[in-house]
Amino acid sequence: MKYKMDSGELDKRLKQFIPYLSNQVQYAQRVLGSQRIQPITQSNWYQPREIVLGNPADQPAFLPLTDQFPLSGQGWQAIDQYLLKHQTRAFLVLWKGQLVHQFYHQFKPHYQFNSMSMLKTLVALMVGIAIDQGLIADVHVKAAEFLPEWQHDQRREISIEHLLSMQSGLKSDVKVDAKTWVLPIIPLYLGDEIERTALALPAVAPPGRYFEYNNYNTQLLGIILQRASGLSAAQFLSKYVWQPLHCHSGFLWLDKPNGQARTFGAFFAQAEDWLRVGQLFVNRGRFQGQQIVSEQWLDEMQVPRNTPARGVMDGRADYGYQLWLKAHDYGLIRGIPWYEATHATTAFADDELFYFEGLRGQCLFIHPRHDLVVLRMGERPKKDWDMSWMINQLCQALP
Repeated sequence: MKYKMDSGELDKRLKQFIPYLSNQVQYAQRVLGSQRIQPITQSNWYQPREIVLGNPADQPAFLPLTDQFPLSGQGWQAIDQYLLKHQTRAFLVLWKGQLVHQFYHQFKPHYQFNSMSMLKTLVALMVGIAIDQGLIADVHVKAAEFLPEWQHDQRREISIEHLLSMQSGLKSDVKVDAKTWVLPIIPLYLGDEIERTALALPAVAPPGRYFEYNNYNTQLLGIILQRASGLSAAQFLSKYVWQPLHCHSGFLWLDKPNGQARTFGAFFAQAEDWLRVGQLFVNRGRFQGQQIVSEQWLDEMQVPRNTPARGVMDGRADYGYQLWLKAHDYGLIRGIPWYEATHATTAFADDELFYFEGLRGQCLFIHPRHDLVVLRMGERPKKDWDMSWMINQLCQALP
């Protein structure tokens, strides 16, 4: 006997299918659109968004340029030419709190750019502030305290520290799912239900066993911050970092109108404002007399977490709390696929250097002892790019 669908049930099925089809069309448009843009400089593509309010007057002064750094004009020219060859759009050097060099190409100081995963380190700063404020007890708190969706499976053992140090044991976001044939990073980057997507990612190993760079870890930290504070990611960032630093307003990319921010990457701000963030590490968390983040937290961020001494297999001692501590070949790091590799053919000349890093060569280098903060942003460098060459030239010029 054949089943015959009555008109009421047919109407119900159609009502369910049409939104699904619309979502799939929107998803396909995002996928295709993302392949046509220059993702660092074309900020208008990233919609919808939530504003991260900066200075209340929204008119922070741009830094005056001085000529105090002990590097010859020929030395600066060699660095600028190298960066120009590698599609750099902005290169800024802050030394002893003074802007001593700036280089812009097809970009202007008031433009906003996509920081990509530099946002991850900013999220770690925000976690530290949440601990300072008593919103989170400490890094050893289980994530399931804020994510009750995890309380009934093995993910209940994952701590906030495991997420910060990329040791959660969650399923890789860059390996094709055998059931759906989709890279898990795609719905996180382009989907419109990223909270549900992030909370559904399963664990494949106990936490603390190995380091694997995974964008879901930072997205989950963003969800925890929102649940702990009652603020959206943009509101938290504005209240505790961006306004206190007198930055210009920026924006976070949302999955849908009034939705969830993509806290694993894609914060748009002006280049100079990142120098203010870097200077926090030099000034031990203070800005104009205000303690924005504790000294203790900044120190904790810089402790290598992926080491054999901590029981981490294949430890490299190059990662703290969402912070890179050594120059390296990204193609050799678990969780970063070869096609996104950003190479360093030589080590840093000084072991005290550390940095924020975003896809396609977005880097904020910090050397507290030298009172040095350096930003490089731009599109994808060429294959012979050496991310450590430029910063080594600057460090070697200093006494």
